[in-house]
Amino acid sequence: MIDKLRELLFKLFKKESIIGKLIDKLFTKEIITYIIFGLMTTVVNLITFYLFSRLFISIGWDGVFNKIIPENTRLYEILSGGTDYLDANFIAWITAVLFSFVTNKIWVFESKSWKPSLAFKEFTGFMSARIFSFIIETAIMFVMVTLLSSNKLLAKVVVGVIVIVINYIFSKLFIFKRNNNSEAK
Repeated sequence: MIDKLRELLFKLFKKESIIGKLIDKLFTKEIITYIIFGLMTTVVNLITFYLFSRLFISIGWDGVFNKIIPENTRLYEILSGGTDYLDANFIAWITAVLFSFVTNKIWVFESKSWKPSLAFKEFTGFMSARIFSFIIETAIMFVMVTLLSSNKLLAKVVVGVIVIVINYIFSKLFIFKRNNNSEAK
């Protein structure tokens, strides 16, 4: 399917042209599968976020931060609208990261080895990079929703695009290196 897409694009633009060269660089199997699985991961993340947001609202959960911040502080006052969305975001993140690790390892970066030492190294590197992007995601969500009064779901979508780019860079350069793919299962 990816080859057919590239073939179609090269019929429209000569491979030697500037646009053709750009297509050749951007429409690789790896990037296209990353985008597809990135979108699927985003859908998993959004659905999980939505379901837990609705659940927390239905049970009257204000969020873990409202439970641990002292009541007579400015931070408590800022968070008085509830931080349930941050809790829902955390659960959505865990679900999406596990889904993403498996799909990235197997189909995007084609790291074939499940040798325990390599799989552990990839998983810990993946989790470290995702923790970093989660901190960025949570900070931007907090700014957009709590400080700028943005719609929670809109903020989640905007942040999702930023996180996809950050995560691809980390996965490509540091986690699923090509030399890992040659190791035996």
